[in-house]
Amino acid sequence: MSNFFKRLLLIIISVPLLIFAIFWPMSSHILIIMIYGIIGSFLGSYEISTMIFRKGINIRRYFLPIINTIIYIFAYFYANNIIKIQEYKQSLIFFFLSLTAFFSFIYARDIIKKDLSRAFEKIAYTIFGIFYIGLPSFLIPFILNIDLNPQNPVPIFLNIESHGTIVGSFLALFLIINIFSNDVFSYVFGMLLGRNNVINLEASPKKSWAGYIGGYLSTFIWVIIYYILFDKIFGFIHFPILFYFLLPVFGGFLIPVGDLVESVIKRSVNVKDSGNIIMGRGGVLDSIDSILYFIPIFFIYLQIYFSFL
Repeated sequence: MSNFFKRLLLIIISVPLLIFAIFWPMSSHILIIMIYGIIGSFLGSYEISTMIFRKGINIRRYFLPIINTIIYIFAYFYANNIIKIQEYKQSLIFFFLSLTAFFSFIYARDIIKKDLSRAFEKIAYTIFGIFYIGLPSFLIPFILNIDLNPQNPVPIFLNIESHGTIVGSFLALFLIINIFSNDVFSYVFGMLLGRNNVINLEASPKKSWAGYIGGYLSTFIWVIIYYILFDKIFGFIHFPILFYFLLPVFGGFLIPVGDLVESVIKRSVNVKDSGNIIMGRGGVLDSIDSILYFIPIFFIYLQIYFSFL
């Protein structure tokens, strides 16, 4: 089976499952805990750790997976007010103190080592792994809980309800549509029309202008379909038209960066894929690299929008 048909089969299987997980059960998103939290945070972090280890930097491979999974679980508990955690101001203090302790350990763990030749690289790679996966892992539960008029708002962000919402689910779907349409059609246009117009990027030699432009323009088509279907026809969510189309204007340029960043990581350690767990894609990071990169941008975009309401 060719790589194209493997990717197509993966999309046909995974997209309906992802949409199902986003919308059910909407009030708690417990399936997202299993799908994103375990696979995204833990396995993605393990792939990062493995690549760092292959580069000759001796780190514990389960350090990053455990930290990033804890970050995600705390965010889920806090966003959904599990065990009424929002009522305890000390919970946030304890969380950030724990992160401070983690970072302090990362900075100080090589003090008594005799060989310090790779110490700086170990610190840099470990901190990068926490931000690269831990930050989007922290934000995703809050995106799923966004509401236009929250009755029990989360204290630390704007317009976040303390449980899953229909608006949050559709905004998560909107995020996925922006990323997947850009990613999928960049690949399609690049494969069909990109042989003679490669960009010559060292990080990804096969990237072409046809793929880049085709993916960018295709995103607008899917956003139009999304806007007509879910805002105008069914009326599940109501945002100004500029809200929908401003995101792909700048997002279309930024979404491919997530894929290129991961390509830089892989090439720096001389591996083709981050892993081999997913048919036609390679590792977990090969499938969610653009999502990881764009989630913080999308969340900031939402918070800026709500700040002007």
